[in-house]
Amino acid sequence: MALIEEIEQLRSQCIAALEASHNYYSHTKHAWRFVQEAVRQGHTLSLRNQVTGNTVDGPMLSSLSQGYVTNELTSATFQHFVSLFDDFVNGFLRAWLTEHPDSLSDKQLKFQSVLDSADKNEIVQFVIQKKVNDIAYDGVKERFIYLESIANLGCPNQECLDKLVEIKASRDILVHSKGIANSLYVKKSKNLSRYKEGQKLEIPDDYHLESWQFLNKVVNDIADAGLIKARK
Repeated sequence: MALIEEIEQLRSQCIAALEASHNYYSHTKHAWRFVQEAVRQGHTLSLRNQVTGNTVDGPMLSSLSQGYVTNELTSATFQHFVSLFDDFVNGFLRAWLTEHPDSLSDKQLKFQSVLDSADKNEIVQFVIQKKVNDIAYDGVKERFIYLESIANLGCPNQECLDKLVEIKASRDILVHSKGIANSLYVKKSKNLSRYKEGQKLEIPDDYHLESWQFLNKVVNDIADAGLIKARK
């Protein structure tokens, strides 16, 4: 697939997945509101979890629903937004390196990897995938410094990078630190830090929406810049 087509496909797939994730968030919130309204109107509900054996009635389910939305649902979809963005960046890097493998000409690999490969193309793809995998563990700024060094896109700018760092740091706290901000979060986020060390990190509705909109914008900015470069 030509680089231009691949960039367009990566963009469309990521934007569609981001929209689907936010639709899930919105639809689930409304579904819980229907439950709350049904309970308020006096409808009888009883649900039993066949796995845990736990049973809840309507009033208890209505009470639990608020926490389900503000905690589990919001946190889970926010994390998904970030994962989708990461997948897009990895895909963009893979596509760009496939088109411009010369940027990896100084890389070395074990001779066994050469022996195990069917042809030159398979060797090249092996080196590219290893580079993409390795850089996925770097910090946000390091990843985009590398992308800029090979593609010269001119984006994201420093302000956007700082915001991406805070969003990714928030995601990491939710995944790896039980939602409690630590010194690493504060250090990474700098003046954009929303919480101090030891405070419980939350994803309020406005931040959730703002992050979704921002990630959409950055995906489009990178794709647009990549297409301009690819067409030259």
